[in-house]
Amino acid sequence: MAKAEWKLVNSENVAPFGSGDYQSRMLTGNEMAGEEVININEGTLKAGGTTNNESGRGGVHELTEIYYIIEGDGDIVLDDVHIPAKAGDVYVIPGGTYHWIDNSKSTKPFRILTFWERQEQNEVYHARLKAWGTSVKNIDDAYTEKRIKSARRTRR
Repeated sequence: MAKAEWKLVNSENVAPFGSGDYQSRMLTGNEMAGEEVININEGTLKAGGTTNNESGRGGVHELTEIYYIIEGDGDIVLDDVHIPAKAGDVYVIPGGTYHWIDNSKSTKPFRILTFWERQEQNEVYHARLKAWGTSVKNIDDAYTEKRIKSARRTRR
């Protein structure tokens, strides 16, 4: 079996997916890695926004999802319990747990990393494929090479 090539991903180079209150950037997935990897998404919920849906219950998945809070001061809502979130928090959300993010009282965006064992567990993965024909879009395909060249110039 051939060794997969290493990859550098920075969210600034990943096209966001979604509209409205929440946008997601797929940072890792099988297509971009060239092999099966853990799926990581970076999500940004705008100030005053929520991921709660029309039913008032948020979402529920069959399998475990993990949240890592990057920045913001919204609430993570698990089975209708509002938990004030802060940077550095990790939430392990077992399958069957209703959950959503409430940033409605904040004036700043709420940023989160979401981890899935497999990319197919994430509904947004399927939505990207349907909309884009691919699971990830880079803004600049030469991003890594430019970063390496820049680092070499800086070190001289």
